[in-house]
Amino acid sequence: MRATCLALLLGLAVFADAHAQARGQRRPARFQPEARADYIDARAATAHLGAGFSIPAGTYVRLGLVAAAGQAWRDGQPEPAGRIDGIARFVVDPLREFRWAPYAAGGLGAMYDDGERWRAVLVGALGVEGPALRSIVPAFEVGFGGGVRLGVVLRRAMSGRR
Repeated sequence: MRATCLALLLGLAVFADAHAQARGQRRPARFQPEARADYIDARAATAHLGAGFSIPAGTYVRLGLVAAAGQAWRDGQPEPAGRIDGIARFVVDPLREFRWAPYAAGGLGAMYDDGERWRAVLVGALGVEGPALRSIVPAFEVGFGGGVRLGVVLRRAMSGRR
């Protein structure tokens, strides 16, 4: 059932895009990839490097998915660590009217940092996105999700939008 719904939604999106192109309308890029580095003070101190993407879900909201991997240190011993987060980000300045703009994000994630199994976590963050440097937009975040999180994010700039 889920696969059928997903296929139907994907088909509608492709049809709408093809219809807009046939009418000569050009849509702005809606896919915004990102790279990130995070420190998480969870059950064990953890450092992650990750990649993800977000898509606009309206003027002020972006929906995103992030996957990250790294290392956790428990009792001085390194262990593999990773996470997957599904995030909704509310941007205060979606049309890039100011150089720096705050945002709030929240969602659900899954973390692997105890060497045994994955665990579900609630994720929340406050961040600030800076001015576009060529085609890259830097952002800084502080939040929670399995522990206190600090992050640096580099996103692809979207023309006239955050």
